[in-house]
Amino acid sequence: MEREGIERRELFKRAGVGSAALASLPAFAGTAWADDEDDGSDRRRFYFDALSGQATTLGGGETVVMTGCGSFRQRSVRGGGEFVHFDGTKIPSTDFINTGSWKATRLLRFNEIGTWGVAVAGILELEIKLLPCDGPAIRRARLEVVCNLSPAGIVTSPFQQEGFTLTVPGLAPFNPFTPNVGLTLFTRPCEELDDEEEDED
Repeated sequence: MEREGIERRELFKRAGVGSAALASLPAFAGTAWADDEDDGSDRRRFYFDALSGQATTLGGGETVVMTGCGSFRQRSVRGGGEFVHFDGTKIPSTDFINTGSWKATRLLRFNEIGTWGVAVAGILELEIKLLPCDGPAIRRARLEVVCNLSPAGIVTSPFQQEGFTLTVPGLAPFNPFTPNVGLTLFTRPCEELDDEEEDED
């Protein structure tokens, strides 16, 4: 276990992800919740800050570091984030292949597995549009985000690694590393907890 922890810390260090990823979650929350006050208790929120690659290791091939936050309900979604696409075999290096932002365009599926307080485990699938800083928009990319709640024993079955899978037309998919590198979280409003308590009474 100690060796695994060292390897994970080294991955974060080499990729420039670590305490900054943890610190970014409160900022994500403010963005995603800003316009949700009147949307009802069935809306879910998503947050992630992670790396995925075309190879099984960070240094084995092309990798994407990606952040995102937003909210969704039934058939609607809004949200987005940023990304950097780079060659992991050349790190550390300031070179990159592509960089920019992304925007959610369509909710494809959400499979909710379970809840733990306001936290939600599940699998979210989106159609997204990539918006490179230098170049045309890339449409019809697909993003799958997986959140397991391991402390509560709520995980995907069959098991899927926590993180994101990005599928871009013309490229091999970017899949989560094992162990995963980054953070993902789905949440629900406190009002749902109040409703559950009333039902129990």
